Amino acid sequence: MKKKKLNFEVIPIDNYEEYAELSEMYASKWQELDLLIPSNFRMICAVLNVKPERVLMDFMWKLSHSAIDGATKKQRKAGRKFMLHSNFGEASYSKNDLKKMFSELKAIRKLYEITGSMEEGHKELFWKSNHMYTEFWFKRWFEKNNRLEDLSILEKF
Repeated sequence: MKKKKLNFEVIPIDNYEEYAELSEMYASKWQELDLLIPSNFRMICAVLNVKPERVLMDFMWKLSHSAIDGATKKQRKAGRKFMLHSNFGEASYSKNDLKKMFSELKAIRKLYEITGSMEEGHKELFWKSNHMYTEFWFKRWFEKNNRLEDLSILEKF
């Protein structure tokens, strides 16, 4: 029996097109803060000739394991220790949970470091995958303890 040849055209469909760009909700954003800056911190900053805003921004970028922070391993470790010893989130998360969150952020940062040698098609796939994971990561940790708030609470931060 002769096989019948099927004629059909393959049309590529990008099921992940929505992840080409990171949703505003999960992206970095500029935010005005009104802070009481302690006098000793102001004086240290003046002596060291560094603006308090610079110190706080550097801390945030290093703590978050951002790919653009330029932090050393020792600096990131100090930031994690500060957060862990400050007991932020202790009502909802154990120390091990917090350590795991930071180790996951560290792993994501490691992936960023390899993108330079990727081909363009692979980079696009990487960024879509990364954006999907960013949303997944936040939702998983946010909903871990059956929080009652809606995910949109992120907009307030």
